[in-house]
Amino acid sequence: MRFAADQLTTDERIRNLKKSPVYETEPLDAPGGKYLNAVWGFETDLVPRDVLGLLREIESKAGRVRGGGYHEPRTLDLDLLAYGGEVVREDGLTVPHPRMHERYFVLKPFCDLSPNWTHPVLKKTVKELLASVERGA
Repeated sequence: MRFAADQLTTDERIRNLKKSPVYETEPLDAPGGKYLNAVWGFETDLVPRDVLGLLREIESKAGRVRGGGYHEPRTLDLDLLAYGGEVVREDGLTVPHPRMHERYFVLKPFCDLSPNWTHPVLKKTVKELLASVERGA
């Protein structure tokens, strides 16, 4: 995670990186031990597809090799959860992330960082989405 943060902060296209606390969680339908989860926000002039490309490049530099399937072990997994209030539906890119509203390990750190961000499709804040997941609704 430090490596990824360093990569982002040294990229001149990324500004004002903000990081949530880091949470250790059990894996969800994946092999291995516990995972570290956090949500980061930043400003950029990059379009969503290029942000995703940058994230994939950082994963690769960290030793991640893709191709083993959806639940493959990974050294680093960087997802583009949101892009402001935009909705993006492109081949290989869906923003907001299509399952973020179901995942405590995403919503908890996201809420720490930006509790009032409103999901542009569901029209609920991250705080509301987190409460729904915590209630099991």
